[in-house]
Amino acid sequence: MIRLAVTAFAILMFVVGAILAPTPIPVGLVMMAVATFILIANNKWAEDLVRAMRRRWRRVDGWMRVLEDKTGGHISATLKKTRPEPDDHPAPGPEAG
Repeated sequence: MIRLAVTAFAILMFVVGAILAPTPIPVGLVMMAVATFILIANNKWAEDLVRAMRRRWRRVDGWMRVLEDKTGGHISATLKKTRPEPDDHPAPGPEAG
């Protein structure tokens, strides 16, 4: 029951953050980041979703790696759980042709 309430709160926080994101003071971005962290920490589906996003968009993966380095302890460990597998970002090779 508590997990459901925390998940609902985090989703609501993310939606409000998305609404506030375009404002001059970036409160919305902070709210979205905190909501994402709460969701990752409490839900396997959120962890899988963020991992898929990191796998698909290298820029998102880069931002998350910067956050992993700048934060410490529990936050960094939680974000590292969403890292894509090493094979998910193959090194670019020469184009065949």
